[in-house]
Amino acid sequence: MEEKGLNRKMGFWQVWALGVGAVVGDGIFLMVASGAEQAGPACVISYLIAGLFLMCICMNASELAVGMPVAGSMFDWNNRILGAKWGMLAAFGNIVMNIVFLGSVGLGTGYISNYFFMWGSNENVSAVIWGILIVAIIYGITLLGGDVTGKAQFALIIVLVGIMVVFTIVGIASGHVERENYTPFAPFGGNGIWLAVCAGTYAYMGPLSLLSTAGEVKNIKVLPKAMFWAFITIILLYAAAIIVCLGLVNYQEYSTMASPFTIAAEYVFGSAAGLVINFAAWVACITCLISEIFTVSRLLYGMSLHGMVPKCFSKTNKRNVPHIGLTVGFVIGILLLLMGIVPQLGNAYTMLANAATACGVACMFITVISSWVYKKKFAEEYDGLVWKLPCKALICILGLAGCLILFWGSFSSSLETLICVIVIFAIILLFYQFYSKPNSEKIAAGKLEI
Repeated sequence: MEEKGLNRKMGFWQVWALGVGAVVGDGIFLMVASGAEQAGPACVISYLIAGLFLMCICMNASELAVGMPVAGSMFDWNNRILGAKWGMLAAFGNIVMNIVFLGSVGLGTGYISNYFFMWGSNENVSAVIWGILIVAIIYGITLLGGDVTGKAQFALIIVLVGIMVVFTIVGIASGHVERENYTPFAPFGGNGIWLAVCAGTYAYMGPLSLLSTAGEVKNIKVLPKAMFWAFITIILLYAAAIIVCLGLVNYQEYSTMASPFTIAAEYVFGSAAGLVINFAAWVACITCLISEIFTVSRLLYGMSLHGMVPKCFSKTNKRNVPHIGLTVGFVIGILLLLMGIVPQLGNAYTMLANAATACGVACMFITVISSWVYKKKFAEEYDGLVWKLPCKALICILGLAGCLILFWGSFSSSLETLICVIVIFAIILLFYQFYSKPNSEKIAAGKLEI
């Protein structure tokens, strides 16, 4: 089950970079402070647990990608195993998450860019201008193809990981890591650690994006390997950097509105070091944006081949890149960015981002269920896979547990988020009923060509 329309040129390092870049974004620079606020220094345990839960979710999905290596990924898997409605909900859940984050992370990148240069005196307008420029550049790069996009992502990740590794090593060597800053280690007990697991889990949601490269990798065995090592990289980088960061400055001195790494670097090494960390945060956001727009375009391309979305999404440019999906993602991302000019829309923006996250969680939950059913429903095909998930039953259970944690974190304190998600999924199902289903039936009957 392979697609021939896209160029299969991507290798391990390019796919690995897309996975790492989708996580090591604003999460590591802002969510750490949120986790420390809830659990104190013990948040490092929370982040390790969260990373393992999400790793289990994504490794289950990797097995599906090996069996069905197509750009449509989440739709194709869940459509074939659970049915078209579930495929639609999973795919559009992931699309909604990535496309909303394209706007919110783009805006965040704009605010970080203000540290280096302001367009005028209004920081909101300046951030939007920066965001539009940056997203436009990324759009241009992704139009060059998955191979070029992967290489650009890899270069950025090397810079980012390098800065964070240097921060960790220099922080330890500085002699400023104080044992007292780790005491008490768990000031809020087990409940605090549990709450911080939710914050940590949100920070690890991105690697699912790398599976959208399934239609463009040279060797399908690359996907589970890249997924595994992307998580190992992320988990180790998070753990080491958090330990050093909390050792340099007491967690109570951090703010959830500023990067704790910038505060720690400036405290120990001066303003120049803070500038370097801000640059790292800027690069991190760029890598997130690349993964997000790439994923949206590939999912829409794959779905168009089944008639689930308009056939224009199946068109490719001279480089065999699904440019219509990229363009739609770019335009919607820009429209969301423009919301940042109006401060009064801040609450709406936050609710939309939370709802988008919950949509992504729904995609993960459906996909983990599919990974279990796949083994039972297509036993002969499953037995012939070139790679199978070890300890499948245990990892599937842990993956479902991770999804439930994310669901709880999404809806436990926000009825508005739940209502927003219900509305989004109702719209998706209506679109399926009145457009996708009739369209796909015509294609199956030979009455309509893709």
